[in-house]
Amino acid sequence: MKLAALLLAFLPALITAKCFTTGESWNRQLAPSAVDRACKDLAVDYRRGETKVKKLEQQNGQCYVFELQRRGGNKARITEDECKGGMNREVAGCPRGGSSSDTNFMYKAQPNKQPC
Repeated sequence: MKLAALLLAFLPALITAKCFTTGESWNRQLAPSAVDRACKDLAVDYRRGETKVKKLEQQNGQCYVFELQRRGGNKARITEDECKGGMNREVAGCPRGGSSSDTNFMYKAQPNKQPC
């Protein structure tokens, strides 16, 4: 019990999040499959500081942009499930997209009005 309380005390310092307040909103029917497709390509090896971006044009004319950046340590591979978890957090929690970081990766997901 004490260990859990100690871990929870440090959790806010390990995760930062921000929702965007302007711009396009997600299409809730299209966004989940876009996350799945993006993470198939983003689930690869990353060097510290390396950023990868996946842009997906949607049938409604929006361009969904998913960005993943390695923050800590040296080279690491992100799994598809870990990528989906981070990106789905941005889609579900932020109507206009957002970004969040933990000690390993920064996740950013944003719907845009312009075509890719």
